[in-house]
Amino acid sequence: MLRANDPSSEPAAAKTKSLMKRTWGGVKWFGSIPGRAFPNAEVAEGGRSILRLVSAIRGEQRCDSRFRTYEDRSFDMEGTAFLHGMPVWRLQTLLARRRRQTALAAYIFFGLGWASFLYWLFKIATTPWSTWRIVPFLELTPFCLFLFLMAFRNALQNYQIRTRRLVTAGEYLSTSGQFWPS
Repeated sequence: MLRANDPSSEPAAAKTKSLMKRTWGGVKWFGSIPGRAFPNAEVAEGGRSILRLVSAIRGEQRCDSRFRTYEDRSFDMEGTAFLHGMPVWRLQTLLARRRRQTALAAYIFFGLGWASFLYWLFKIATTPWSTWRIVPFLELTPFCLFLFLMAFRNALQNYQIRTRRLVTAGEYLSTSGQFWPS
């Protein structure tokens, strides 16, 4: 007795797909590979991370509450020393040590930045040009920029410790006083 919904009761011709349907199914499957390989969750998480960073940048800048400053952004040595439970002379000693460290770091990063930049110029001058050889030169450029920015950051911190005031980068660049770290 044959049943109406029994798959074995259907004719053999109805079971096989036509060549066109199988080909179209293969094309659809092959075309869906990029969509299946696309990391949707990772891209969404990356977008959320970027939004958090943008909102943090646009928001109020948080300062370190462990180091006190006055309204004119000068250092409050007594308040900071009290907050850390040390005498003022000890805080001044620590700041003098940090000033020497930032000066040394600024000069080291500045020297490394120039050395890598000169190496980069030497390699550009001595390497025959072709399109596939441009990539290594472009890869070294951010490294040189990073070294110069780290030198600038340490020089700015050194200047802030020297003047006992939180200055901005613009104020540091436009200073008429001693520019180089000491």
